[in-house]
Amino acid sequence: MTLSPEQLSGLERLLLAVDAGANPLPQIRAGFPGIAVSRCDADDMRGESPYRRSGGYDLFLVDTSNHCWRIVDDPLAASGVVIAANR
Repeated sequence: MTLSPEQLSGLERLLLAVDAGANPLPQIRAGFPGIAVSRCDADDMRGESPYRRSGGYDLFLVDTSNHCWRIVDDPLAASGVVIAANR
């Protein structure tokens, strides 16, 4: 499964609407079933560049096709997202 432009736009809109410091995962899981999603601390993503910044969150695309997820830049290679609150 890849992420469509509509899904990415919807994720960005949702993250803009979420209060800083809130946990956006329940809303993402409810609104985007089938997309693997995880949340982590911004320090855990140091050295990585987010695909997008939306509100108080960084959005990273991940390929979940193998046991270990890997950060990707291409939505066509992505099957999930990692959300990290930015500072």
